[in-house]
Amino acid sequence: MIGYLYTNKLNLLDIGNQYNDCWSLLTVPMLVDKEGLWYRVLKARYGEEGGRLKEGGRGSSLWWRMISSIRCGVGVWEGSWFEDNLRRVVGGGGSTYFWSDNWVGEVPLRVQFPRLFDLAVDKWVTVRQMERRGWVDGGGAWEWRRRLLAWEEESVSQCASLLHDVVLQDHIIDRWRWLLDPIHGYSVKGTYSYLTAPSFTPERGLSVDLWKKQVPLKVSVFAWRLLRNRIPTKDNLFRRRVIPLDDTSCIGGCGSSETTDHLLIHCDYFGMVWHRIYQWLGISFTAPASASDHLYHFGHLAGLPRLSHSFMTVIWMATVWVIWKERNNRIFNQKIDTLDHSVDKVKVMSFSWLQANMPTFAYSYNDWWRHPLPCMGVVL
Repeated sequence: MIGYLYTNKLNLLDIGNQYNDCWSLLTVPMLVDKEGLWYRVLKARYGEEGGRLKEGGRGSSLWWRMISSIRCGVGVWEGSWFEDNLRRVVGGGGSTYFWSDNWVGEVPLRVQFPRLFDLAVDKWVTVRQMERRGWVDGGGAWEWRRRLLAWEEESVSQCASLLHDVVLQDHIIDRWRWLLDPIHGYSVKGTYSYLTAPSFTPERGLSVDLWKKQVPLKVSVFAWRLLRNRIPTKDNLFRRRVIPLDDTSCIGGCGSSETTDHLLIHCDYFGMVWHRIYQWLGISFTAPASASDHLYHFGHLAGLPRLSHSFMTVIWMATVWVIWKERNNRIFNQKIDTLDHSVDKVKVMSFSWLQANMPTFAYSYNDWWRHPLPCMGVVL
């Protein structure tokens, strides 16, 4: 079913290009004909905003939610793969939304300048309308719901600078460009190759590591999503337009943007959890750049016997789970745990998992706390 929707969704992109239009902001390429029956039916059912169909939220049908979710990349291992490979090529600018369409820069202006979009009086203005009103810094196109603060005025200047070299051509109709093949356009074969490329497939060894019987299923699922960058870190929430750009700072207080790899490995605070774990195990370890590499090298640590690999993977899973729970506790409950307590949680959690699900594990918590490597069968 999903494959069918992918194929038909993208086939209709070609139809949209032939009519010099594409889908609505919420992924309906079949509805480029606004006078057509489908468009009128769905407009009556879900409503319209800014000339485009609404998603409908939880009250929408399963079919409609599936269509909408595909555009957001649900079911694949990258982000919004369809939207990321589309660009709006502006001619006259009459059918391109200034704030919401991806026509200048890598992302729409509403994502680049979320505060300005929030303050804009006309959120569905077209590029042509903005240009005619005057989009230079201080021009008449900039209309706000209130007087701007100093830093917001600087954002306006930055936005206006992006438009400095834009020249509209009234005799050319706006169109969409498929970035995977800008010359020939979309093809089912090209898109299938993109979605099934090796970069989309995690290493088989890591997949085996994730599904340990000693680890609770919910933690394995979390780790599986983590390695595919599918957990709701702030950078992912920003990319999905859930939070603004100025709210993407790491909750650890290091000042960096919260990405999966940063939060779970490189953050100044949460990275100290790993440092304490290394000390507890009595190992020297240099953290790789990515979470998948970190799991592989930590779980298959050179110099340790093969028997210890499962134990090390369990410890890795317990550590990332504790870090994620602490991150959420800070955000939603405004409570901060101590570093020592977080490390103790890893020790207790990994011990309880092993004791409950490994019949041959006959050690006490005191043994595990004091001498973890001998408990793994490592002879010191």
